[in-house]
Order: sequence, then C-alpha cells, then structure tokens
Amino acid sequence: MPLKKKPLQVEVEEQVDWAPKIEEKDVIADLRAILERIKSRDGIMGYIIRGTTSASVDIKDPSKIIDYAALSAEAIESGESLSSMFELGKINCIILEGKNLKVLSLTRGEQELSVFMEKNVDHNTVLKEID
Repeated sequence: MPLKKKPLQVEVEEQVDWAPKIEEKDVIADLRAILERIKSRDGIMGYIIRGTTSASVDIKDPSKIIDYAALSAEAIESGESLSSMFELGKINCIILEGKNLKVLSLTRGEQELSVFMEKNVDHNTVLKEID
C-alpha cells in the first residue's frame, strides 16, 4: 500500500520593506513648488494638477480655467487612447500646439498635470525641470 504524502506546509514570513516610503503629499508639494517656479517665467500662463480626489489650478487668466481644464483632461485622455490603439507603450508627455498657445501634458504617478504656455516658450526646458 502506498504511503500517503503529507500536505506541504509553507510558513509565510512577514516581509519588511526597508526602502523609505515617500509620502504622496511630499511629492505633490515638491511638484507644486517646481510648477510655481516655472509659472513665474515669461510666457507661462499657468498649470493644472489633477489627482484622484482633488485638483489644483493656477492660471493667470481666471476666465479661462474651465477651458484649460477641459483641454488638459482631453489631451491626456486622447493621448492614452492613441497609445493603446497604436500600441505605443507609455507616453512620456503630450504637446498640443495651437495658433497662440502650447500645452505640455503629462502624468506623474497618480498626478496628471498640464502646463499652459505661449507658443514661443521652449516646452523641453519646462519638461526637464518637471522630470
């Protein structure tokens, strides 16, 4: 008669994460500080940061806040759709350039942000500062 095998018992040890945890609020505060510095430059009209539960808007022309918010949301959403449709992978940033306005939109972790600038502003300089 064959011997019955005992079920294998595995002990699960608690894993300890030794890497320091960065508070999300600190990351958001750092990002806002960078954006405040960027906003003080000539040609920068403002920015929008959207998280999962809140948004921060700093636009020089308050009458354009709703327009810029809609443009920001659509730019990021359209970029994600195109990336998925054409299997492009993760998109680093999206640049929309119009007649007088340029928008740099990107996602950092849970935060979606857009920086609005005049067309002649170098968006690569802005992107380097944010990254």
